[in-house]
Amino acid sequence: MTQRKLAGAVVVMSALALVGCARSVEGTAMKEGAGGGSEHSADSYPNLLKECDVLTNDALAKTVGADPLDIQSTFVGAVCRWQAANPGGLVDITRFWFEQGSLDNEKKVAAALNYQVETKNIAGVPSILMHSGDACGVASDAGGVVGWWVNPQAPGIDACGMATKLMELTLATSS
Repeated sequence: MTQRKLAGAVVVMSALALVGCARSVEGTAMKEGAGGGSEHSADSYPNLLKECDVLTNDALAKTVGADPLDIQSTFVGAVCRWQAANPGGLVDITRFWFEQGSLDNEKKVAAALNYQVETKNIAGVPSILMHSGDACGVASDAGGVVGWWVNPQAPGIDACGMATKLMELTLATSS
């Protein structure tokens, strides 16, 4: 393909990409905290608004049995993800917080995905534990819904214990 044709193809594809991404979204923009979560959630759970920085890499690594030098963030956004090298194998860690979410909705989603669900209290907060194979997640009713998933890439790693510990650290008001 000549350079001229290649340049023309790039221009056309770029224009198509822009047209495909340009659209209106219904709804009203809302200020952080206006989503109907607990009005005092930031006071009760000061770590919630720190998004992906809620726990340090050192705390994450210690909880999943990894060296702090062997953990890296793989995504930062509405859902935060890390991967850590545990002596037993790689461990994927995911944190989410949906300010307008609910524990009831998480239960429904978990049931629809055929996860085993247990009702629990973690640090006095209504929570659920979700099992899927070797992976385990925990969701708590705190300023919407906040949760952790731990997915070991090797058998024999206590994913539920790790997810529960991460939630305990997240909900701690003294940290």
